[in-house]
Amino acid sequence: MVLGLDVGSSYTKGILFDEGVKQKLVVKTSFKPKQAIEQIKIQLTGYNKITATGFGRELVTDADKNITEITAFARGATYFNPSIRTIIDIGGQDSKVIKVKDGRVDRFVMNDRCAAGTGNFVEKIAQALGLTLKQFGELALTADRSETIDSLCVVMAETEILSLVAEGKILEDIVAGVCDALVRRIDGIGSQIGIEEPILFCGGGALNPGLVRSMTRIFGSVTIPENPQFVGAVGAALSL
Repeated sequence: MVLGLDVGSSYTKGILFDEGVKQKLVVKTSFKPKQAIEQIKIQLTGYNKITATGFGRELVTDADKNITEITAFARGATYFNPSIRTIIDIGGQDSKVIKVKDGRVDRFVMNDRCAAGTGNFVEKIAQALGLTLKQFGELALTADRSETIDSLCVVMAETEILSLVAEGKILEDIVAGVCDALVRRIDGIGSQIGIEEPILFCGGGALNPGLVRSMTRIFGSVTIPENPQFVGAVGAALSL
């Protein structure tokens, strides 16, 4: 039994893996990654090997092996769907577009220096509108159209969105526009390496129905695994 850990900047994910996912757990990292790691170790028991990935993988000092996020996501995505050619991961603090060939990383590009194109962008806008993330995602699904959001900087976008609210624009359409703006940002960074179908959409962003709708509208068909947050943890476990 292997404990696969994906220590992310926003959430830490853990899975027990033995010819498949047996148990899983996600906890907030909350600037305390070591505590998040220990919490998962305590609650997921019965393993005899540990593998780690994510920005905090070096903090798992008793890991038998650690691998980069890029490699972990490629392995995890291939496990869920061997035909995948492109992986789009929208996490809390960064996002990744990874091209896969024969189950291995071909090329990749990351957005880790700007909140635009990350889950943090959605979270900040939702807070400005007085919405929970759940409400935000559900509202986007009810939109008849999508308001154009030109600003990708979180601060500027917040100002632009509040101006749309003041103009009396429909809130659902504004929220849909935010989702479209984020996905367009992903499309922009992905164009550097080329986005090819089939596409696997994963990370915490894949739990947001508004983002899923925008991904489908902009990229066409996308595959979402049953546990999109755990692709990296599964990939880590498979590395042993």
